[in-house]
Amino acid sequence: MDTKQLARDVKFLKAYALGATLVPAIALLCAFGKPDKPVRFKEISVERLNLVEADGTLKMMMSNKARFPQGVTVEGKHLSYKREHPGMLFFNDKGEECGGLIFGGQKDKDGKVAAGGHLSFDRFGQDQVIALNYQEHGGGYKAGLTFNDAPDESMVTLEEKYKNATPEEKQKAVQEGKLGLLTRMYVGTTVGRSSAMIMADQRGATRVMLVANTTQSTLDFKDSQGRTRLTIGVDKNNQPVLRFLDENGKETKATGQL
Repeated sequence: MDTKQLARDVKFLKAYALGATLVPAIALLCAFGKPDKPVRFKEISVERLNLVEADGTLKMMMSNKARFPQGVTVEGKHLSYKREHPGMLFFNDKGEECGGLIFGGQKDKDGKVAAGGHLSFDRFGQDQVIALNYQEHGGGYKAGLTFNDAPDESMVTLEEKYKNATPEEKQKAVQEGKLGLLTRMYVGTTVGRSSAMIMADQRGATRVMLVANTTQSTLDFKDSQGRTRLTIGVDKNNQPVLRFLDENGKETKATGQL
């Protein structure tokens, strides 16, 4: 083989190798170069899926346990805490978490179930103010909808403000609605299989409690100290009940006015 023939062969091989590289690359770019063109999959398996805006802002995320975010980021600061469940998270226009869905369930070696599901929506910069829960542990379970109050200041601001506070100072802040969540209302079932509705005041103190089961149905009104002062209901003998109680829990005559 002369040198000219060898040079032509080498040139051909180079051109072939370049073409073999460029053609698939161009085809791949053409396939993904039209973002508005729908792509249909019959089945897809992923460990984590992120839904983002055109500018890359995260708006929703679905993840397995291993890739689920550990903690939250608010105002650019990460608050770390452990999360052991798979699920879905929602994010606001700032890209900060504003709610989510988690779920899980397992049996131990004795066959006892530990399971749950949780769907929540957060106040801006804060924790959950609406939560739908199912929890099962040790043979009993409850399910219900909870409404909470959350402070006006963000979680990051409050963490910094109370990082050196004493337990007593933190407890006082919680009671005043300045730190953490205060449960205001719960509607659902109890571990004892009753139906219940519980309403609390701005301090988180229970003021109204409605409970219904096969034994009785009662509606209790409590004073600002948490003491039951009025009970209305139907007892286990299907008889109506109306009880007025003093501050010591003893029955008394009706006083006061609406």
